[in-house]
Amino acid sequence: MAPWWINKAQGAEFCMTSQVGVGGLRIAKALSYVCGHRDELVALLDEDVTALRAVEAVVGRPPVDDVSLTALLDALHAAVRRAGDSSGVYGAVGRSVMSAGVADLDVVYRCPLQLCIGRSAHEVDGEEPRCQFAPGAMALIRERLP
Repeated sequence: MAPWWINKAQGAEFCMTSQVGVGGLRIAKALSYVCGHRDELVALLDEDVTALRAVEAVVGRPPVDDVSLTALLDALHAAVRRAGDSSGVYGAVGRSVMSAGVADLDVVYRCPLQLCIGRSAHEVDGEEPRCQFAPGAMALIRERLP
């Protein structure tokens, strides 16, 4: 994949990985949520972690097409909703899924695999954030915005 980019002309409305389609941004946001909340999802899903394991098995192992990944994320989304989280992995009203690198942020953490939207500095609580999909749980790339 090509590196991240931010379309400054559209500002806070537009920040994504090289996936330029709406579907790509939806996937990137969902992967960012799954990565950042993996432990919570495991606890929520209890013994029904099959859908989560399926997503983890394919992410970061090219080639994964958007259709296959969307199907796996849809299954995970449904499992999370069945487990009691009405927002699922795609989010909804009440959950902030603002793309990293927008608004008044100074620091962002980018995905080392360039799969998701990463995290903003306010989503990180002291520990260095790690990519749950990268081998060895690589650290997210800290970057100061210009």
